[in-house]
Amino acid sequence: MLKKTLFILIMLVTLSSMALIACNTTATTTTKAPAATTTAPAATTSPSKTTAATTAPATTAVADAAKYGGVYRQALTVAPARPIGYLSEGAPDSYTNAAPAVEGFFTVDRTGKIIPKLAVSWEVAKDGKSINIGLRKGVKFHDGSDFNATVAKWNMDLNIAAKKTTDWTSVDIIDDYTVRINFPVYKNTTLTNMATGITQMTSKDYVDKNGIEAARWHPVGTGPFIFDSYERDAKLKYKKNPNYWQPGKPYLDGVEFVVIADATIRKLSFQKGEIHRIAVSGIDAQELQKAGYEMVTEGGGTFAMVPDSKTASSPWSNINVRLAGYYALDREALTKALGFGFARPAYQVYPGFDQTALPELTGLKYDPAKAKQLLTEAGYPNGFKTVMHVFTRVIPNDYSTAVATQLRSVGINIDVDNPTAAKYEEMRYGFWDGLMHHALNSYSNYAGMSTYWIGLQFPTVKLPPGFVEGCDAMATTKEPQKDLIQAVVRIMQDNMMVIPYMEESRVTFLGKGVHDPGVYTHSLMSFIDTEAWLEPSARK
Repeated sequence: MLKKTLFILIMLVTLSSMALIACNTTATTTTKAPAATTTAPAATTSPSKTTAATTAPATTAVADAAKYGGVYRQALTVAPARPIGYLSEGAPDSYTNAAPAVEGFFTVDRTGKIIPKLAVSWEVAKDGKSINIGLRKGVKFHDGSDFNATVAKWNMDLNIAAKKTTDWTSVDIIDDYTVRINFPVYKNTTLTNMATGITQMTSKDYVDKNGIEAARWHPVGTGPFIFDSYERDAKLKYKKNPNYWQPGKPYLDGVEFVVIADATIRKLSFQKGEIHRIAVSGIDAQELQKAGYEMVTEGGGTFAMVPDSKTASSPWSNINVRLAGYYALDREALTKALGFGFARPAYQVYPGFDQTALPELTGLKYDPAKAKQLLTEAGYPNGFKTVMHVFTRVIPNDYSTAVATQLRSVGINIDVDNPTAAKYEEMRYGFWDGLMHHALNSYSNYAGMSTYWIGLQFPTVKLPPGFVEGCDAMATTKEPQKDLIQAVVRIMQDNMMVIPYMEESRVTFLGKGVHDPGVYTHSLMSFIDTEAWLEPSARK
């Protein structure tokens, strides 16, 4: 089976064309209440042109003065784990937490369309090995310094040195407002990778004058809000930028991220109007839906165990042990107990999406007897002890408890570790033992999922034969190709690179009088702070 899959991949690579423009952003489906289960989104791509130049529409001051005012408050489950001001040392949550102040080249809407921000044009070279980015003129950082090609190259060079991207090899300055980004081969994920935190621009002048230590927790960008203060592990505050480059924006006087670790307290704060938006799951989502709050859903990601398969001394390096973990999980029961109508069983990664779904994997049976037999064949007739490190920022406690209980029932004796967010990120990008209990983001172009496994995240996962070649194949076509993407998913499944168990819809609720257009146009993980506004009744 594996040899056949590898042969198909090699043939498909030979027939694939050079990449142009596509996307790899988070899931693309939005539904107003009521909604129960994940809906598979259609694959989407950006305009497939060798030259794609776009200029952001002109923005004028809004005549409706009623939109202006108020501080938008949003809850964080954990405090920022890594720096929010010196982003080459950051992590995914750093990019989100810095976003009110620090902008990137582009954003991406939920259809995969590129929305210009600090970049206004892009042109891919005919040989597919570079791209020229035209930068917005007349933009200043919050410290008064200019945004230009020199600053853009400095930011991008920092990310190259920090190995935040495997796409770029170097950046050249063409003129004051044009940079050329060089790479070995253009991928159909390149542009939308630039819509993530790796192109968020911070002030070079601020770092030069104040040093890296001062910059780490003081983001100085070009965004609609200026950093105000950070009370560690409690509150991150931004105030309105009166000189923002988009006239008339933002509407809000400020944005605050409030750390509320306990899910019950977060829900109560939302119901009291103390926070304006909340992402919930399970019974909390069900209760808020019944209470009549505005609800928005989109296709979610996959909850899964990521085994330490690369370390030869680890039990998880044995394929039969990984298979035992797979058959030990009763996905139907887990979904019924934990999902409350917002989830589906996951017998593979991303089962609810057209690009990735493998029909032959639907409905595989829970088989604890087979799990025990596989453990015996692997040399563990009496089971073994291991540890499960939990992504506590995302994974609810009852999910970990339920999964650990089922694994223990076949002899996989789990110790549950709930590390700090910083420690988890350290393991995620470095070394861990046992299992990582993780949530894998969904995409509109699943060629983007390869960055989880090649060079950036989860380096303790063993990459099986054909996997790297398969990832290259699915990323280097003109448009995303379903057969290539599914071939990679099949390799992941055949080798049990991950042990999935449930796919859950993302569910977000807005408070009364809260207007947040980003939840309809972008991913629910995004907060489009230039568009959000509060009615007077919501301005507490």
